[in-house]
Amino acid sequence: MSVWPGSRTARFVKQPPEVKINPNGVDVGVSEVWRIEEHARSTLHGKIRETEPPKTLVTPEGDFFVLAKGVYEVRLSNEVEIPQNAVAMLLPRSTLNRLGVIKSETAVWDSGYKGFGTQTVFVPIHSIRIHRDEKWFQLIFMDAEASGTYEGHWQNEKPVRA
Repeated sequence: MSVWPGSRTARFVKQPPEVKINPNGVDVGVSEVWRIEEHARSTLHGKIRETEPPKTLVTPEGDFFVLAKGVYEVRLSNEVEIPQNAVAMLLPRSTLNRLGVIKSETAVWDSGYKGFGTQTVFVPIHSIRIHRDEKWFQLIFMDAEASGTYEGHWQNEKPVRA
């Protein structure tokens, strides 16, 4: 399985906003940040996907997302479409790791997925301020021989705030 060059991956990431092309992927930012309360209970059963209490939208303070210690769901600012001959992963930029933010390991993004994907991050430190235009993740595509395309629950997911 080989990783695609960033210039090839960029062809499947809708712009604007602009992505940063790297040798082995593209850096992407986020459009929405949702806090998941520490005392939350989540349910996954068939088509039920719920968190109680519901996640709360984090409103930027000026030009910065200010994230206190806790768990957050973040939505990409770019729509991604994964072709049939690829599989994707979204990894944290090393800068976030160096500044004390931990991202949960990515799930595999299957061939045929299209949407504004999400990831979960954990801030174990007091807080972090991240500029709303900063790139948080690197998206990589790898060659794949898919037996079909993604038709799951999250297909064509969109930002809540347009």
